[in-house]
Amino acid sequence: MRDSELIEPQQQGSGGPVGAWLQASRPRTLPAVIGPVLLGQVLVADEYFAWSTAVLCLVCGLALQIAVNLANDLFDGLSGVDQDDRLGPVRAMHAGLLSARALAVGLSITLAVAAVSGLWLIIHGHWLLWLLGAAAMLAVLGYSGGARPYANLGLGEVVVWIFFGPVAVLGSLLAHGSPITSEATWAAALVGFPVAAIMVVNNLRDRHTDRRAGKLTLPARLGRARTLWIFAGLTLLPAVFAIPLGSGALLWSAWILVMLAALWLNWRLRLSEGRALNPLLGLTALYSLLFAAWLMVLSGG
Repeated sequence: MRDSELIEPQQQGSGGPVGAWLQASRPRTLPAVIGPVLLGQVLVADEYFAWSTAVLCLVCGLALQIAVNLANDLFDGLSGVDQDDRLGPVRAMHAGLLSARALAVGLSITLAVAAVSGLWLIIHGHWLLWLLGAAAMLAVLGYSGGARPYANLGLGEVVVWIFFGPVAVLGSLLAHGSPITSEATWAAALVGFPVAAIMVVNNLRDRHTDRRAGKLTLPARLGRARTLWIFAGLTLLPAVFAIPLGSGALLWSAWILVMLAALWLNWRLRLSEGRALNPLLGLTALYSLLFAAWLMVLSGG
């Protein structure tokens, strides 16, 4: 997934090497992976749950998310997508905070952390995790890297939904060896949509510069008006389709809160353009965490 930092491009990192790595790793993107992974732990049947597995699921997910951010910084810098008129947060390589070599080393380390933690999960979990782990590694490197990055094909949002929805949630159940229920499958499908909405905002902001660089993301292909409708669908419809997962006063009181948050985000998005979209990235990430928390409450109830 692409970065969703709230820092404006003019705010260069000034924290030395540590600040540069924080800039590149984009810690404000992490709610996007924390929500789905925690939801997966909640959906694990009690007799199968193990704290060690839960912690390693979170470590693996966080490592992969940070690796995505480092890979985007590196590959967009090398390919020339990042230029001086970039509207998004500062990219460490383009700003001269980190070299391509340093980013490549950092990317290798985070992928190694993901691989080691993932290997433990694979050994003690279901064999399908071999396939999911390999696919996740390819997804990290393939968004903006390689001969044909899938971002250029307008597939970024789809891939985000897959890996931050079904893979993150159902993969957690497979890691614990827990049965996959229809409720878990439905929740896994829904939780990925608000995360994909983060990428919609990111790509909507960058659609002009991406199109110039030949990076034909979904907003670059469809334009602003259609992209706004996609964002509305990704943020509002999942809350509607989650209703069958719960019942009673808790369902409806929390549902109103979730819907109001989604409507407010859509209102802000329609009023924003260019750099003004940067705050919406972090807010949409927080909304995805709120939505995941609501699903946890419904599933736990």
